Amino acid sequence: MQINIGHLTEGISGHDGQALGVIKNLVDSGYNINVTTISVGWSNRLTRGVLKFISRKLSRFPNPININLITMCYAFSSFRNIDIFISSGANLAPLNLALTKQNNAKNIHLSSKRDWHIQDFTAYITTKKISPLRNNLSPDIVPNLFDPAKCMEAGQTFIKENNLNEDKFSLLILGGNGIGYEYDMNEWEEILRNFSDFCTNSNTKPLFITSPRTPTEVENIIQSKYDTSFSVLFHSENKRGSFSHLLYIASSIFVTEDSSTMLSEAISSGKRVVSIYPQNINAPEKYSEIIRKYEALNFVIRRNITEICDGPFNEMVDISFEVNQAFVEFNKLLIDLLFDR
Repeated sequence: MQINIGHLTEGISGHDGQALGVIKNLVDSGYNINVTTISVGWSNRLTRGVLKFISRKLSRFPNPININLITMCYAFSSFRNIDIFISSGANLAPLNLALTKQNNAKNIHLSSKRDWHIQDFTAYITTKKISPLRNNLSPDIVPNLFDPAKCMEAGQTFIKENNLNEDKFSLLILGGNGIGYEYDMNEWEEILRNFSDFCTNSNTKPLFITSPRTPTEVENIIQSKYDTSFSVLFHSENKRGSFSHLLYIASSIFVTEDSSTMLSEAISSGKRVVSIYPQNINAPEKYSEIIRKYEALNFVIRRNITEICDGPFNEMVDISFEVNQAFVEFNKLLIDLLFDR
């Protein structure tokens, strides 16, 4: 039997990656999934602040009148015959709730809680358990599109196609200012310099992945000083390119700590990750909880910028069993909720 999933999206890559990661888990569990992408915006951009406030307040009391009013706050693409709606990010929760009620469907949402009630969702996914309700799931790893097997398959193909059997690599994944993390230009330069020293000391070739938040000046430095033939650079390519193969071929992975999505993707390769943090951090507690959880699970080792070269913690540690087990446990709980098993 085919299951039709409606993916509500604002076009935010971090949110979409989490929602698509949940869908991937269902596909990996053997379900026949058809996905309809439902593009969402506000019905009037000039009053989006007011519409956001109204939709959130109405979501507390999802009666038929309020449900219709919620849908009027949004503009969204057409769909039909949806069995499960899924969304990520607080802006989409009210619409998810309303469309689920209107279409007698089930629903999944990923975000911290606002005005709405968790019991109005079939599965409500948060980084930390916030309710005793069974439908509040808190997976060990933030859902994403990667897993050890996928990375290995892509990496082995890449090695074969490029005749890289004798080469060793280290990978640096760069985010940027956000979620209370701030880097000045001196820190960016120090990150690159220390990572380069690490590659020299470990006899590995440097690889880089940049993101929309990575300063273009930093990407320009990378391009001017290093061979970026195999790197994935956002501003140069003007898109978020595929990089699961890089997670496999790298023997050491370093990630700036400002993105739970980047950290989760790197961890999902099945390798312990070194997370790099700047001097200036003012992250919200809910984000710090994610970092502490990953550290407690031995998925990451935190190091400040000056400590990148300090061994021996940079030796690759295989955590693929723990990662796969985390995915299995989350999938079981989710499937039990969605299909009443």
